[in-house]
Amino acid sequence: MKTIVKLALAGGALALTAPSALAQMDRRDAPYDRPADSMYDRPSGYDTPREEVYQGMRTSPTERHQGNVTFVTGGVGKAEADRYRSMMSRYALGLEFAQTSGKEQGVFLADVDVTITDSRGETVLQTTSEGPFLLANLPAGQYTVKANSDGRVKTRSVNVTQGGNQHVVFTW
Repeated sequence: MKTIVKLALAGGALALTAPSALAQMDRRDAPYDRPADSMYDRPSGYDTPREEVYQGMRTSPTERHQGNVTFVTGGVGKAEADRYRSMMSRYALGLEFAQTSGKEQGVFLADVDVTITDSRGETVLQTTSEGPFLLANLPAGQYTVKANSDGRVKTRSVNVTQGGNQHVVFTW
C-alpha cells in the first residue's frame, strides 16, 4: 500500500487517471458477457476473421511510379484477382502470370521478375510482381517484356497504342 501512495504523491496526474483505466479493464460488453472464470476466453472463431472482414481491411492497390511509367502489382486471392481484372481496362498493358505445367498446374504465380524495354532497348520498368498481375501505363510504342519465374525466362513483344490496352498472359 505504501508504494501505491508514494506513486500517487509522486505522480498526481497518474493517480487521477488510474481509477478510470482500471474500471475499463473489468468492463464486459456483449457479446463477451460471460461468467468471471471465462472472462479471458476468446469467442470461437476469434483468431480467424471471416473472409469478408479481412477483405474489408484491405486497401486499394497503390500505384507506383518508375520514370514515366505508372504501375500496380498484386492480385493474391480471389477478391483481389477480380479487382485487378476489373482494373485492367484502365492500363495500357496488363500482364498475368500462371503455371500451366508440372504438378502445380493452374496456379497463379507471384514474385516474377519483370523487365520492360522500349524499342531503343532502354529499360522503362523493372520490378518484381507481388502477385499474378502487373498493370502498367506506358506511352504508345513497341516494347519487349521479359518475365523471369524461378530462372525460367519468357519474352513477349507488345505494341501499346494510344488509348488501347494489351493483355499478355505468361505461362510456365
